[in-house]
Amino acid sequence: MHNSYKEIFGQGATLSRTYEYMTSKREEIVKFINEYKPGEIVFIACGSSYWLSLSAALTIQRETGIRCSAVKSGDIVLDPACYARAYSRPLVIAPSRSGRTTETLIAVEKMKEWYKCPVITLTEYEECPILNLSDLKLEIPWVNEISICQTRSFSNLYMSCIMIAAFLSDNNKILTDIKHYIDSFDKLSAKAEDIVKKIIREDFPDYKKLVVLGSGCQYGVACEGAYIVIEMAEFLSSYFGVLEYRHGPIVTADKDTLVALFSNGDENRHECKMLVEIRQNGSKVLALSANKQYNEADWNLSMGMDVGHETAALYGIMVMQGMAYYKALERGVNPDSPGELVPFIEL
Repeated sequence: MHNSYKEIFGQGATLSRTYEYMTSKREEIVKFINEYKPGEIVFIACGSSYWLSLSAALTIQRETGIRCSAVKSGDIVLDPACYARAYSRPLVIAPSRSGRTTETLIAVEKMKEWYKCPVITLTEYEECPILNLSDLKLEIPWVNEISICQTRSFSNLYMSCIMIAAFLSDNNKILTDIKHYIDSFDKLSAKAEDIVKKIIREDFPDYKKLVVLGSGCQYGVACEGAYIVIEMAEFLSSYFGVLEYRHGPIVTADKDTLVALFSNGDENRHECKMLVEIRQNGSKVLALSANKQYNEADWNLSMGMDVGHETAALYGIMVMQGMAYYKALERGVNPDSPGELVPFIEL
């Protein structure tokens, strides 16, 4: 059995441990941020950590009313002038599995130089260089994978960031939703694995294109849903906003296309109409949701829980990690070490 299998379908144990750790840090995190009184919050990250930041930034912004954004570390490295005067009293959050990626180290250094701002780091590698730039260190070393691709790392880093949002707004509903997911993880992951295997091995083994759709605070996580398939299975995939897909890219949808929808369940009629149009082109649809069943989809994977968008996204990314794993096996790719990938990038 590959390490990545256990890291995907057994990630519930690490989520539980991280949940308890973050809960123990709640008072410290809230005190640190509130005492600084940030004018805005800026996530800085690259790769998979950027996609989770893109989603988490919207959650924090919604929960706190503080302007929050996510910036690719590489953009600060390559075009620093666009960021040197862009923010007002920013606080930086830098999630990074390794804490060693050169782009992120440079970007965080630049932000501290320009704004003299505090930095919260969220890392897994111990004694990593980014800790030298950190003012509040959140460390979850038990999450780090043996395999190359981020799977449980992504899930735990994302969960930690949305927990910060819940702490700041005192929104215990988010925390309760996450806990409910963790407590039900084994059952949910087993069902997801069964459906994923059936799609790839029986129902639609010959699909040649994967498209992942998401919106709002689920969009970044949906992007990672395509990203992990690209990485782990070496299979070209695309990601778009749910309604944006209609603005051009849908012309590529055909009988060889599998579309995975991260549903937020709020604007069900818009999602349903989108799925009808996709299927009219001959494509097949997998709907991922908290507690919806779509007649317009070929397959539904629902948590069967009335939880918020973030927890539904946390579930959805586990499903897409499973898709990546079984697609890699189907293609003869080692899911633990695809291609020439390395755990982190040094420039």
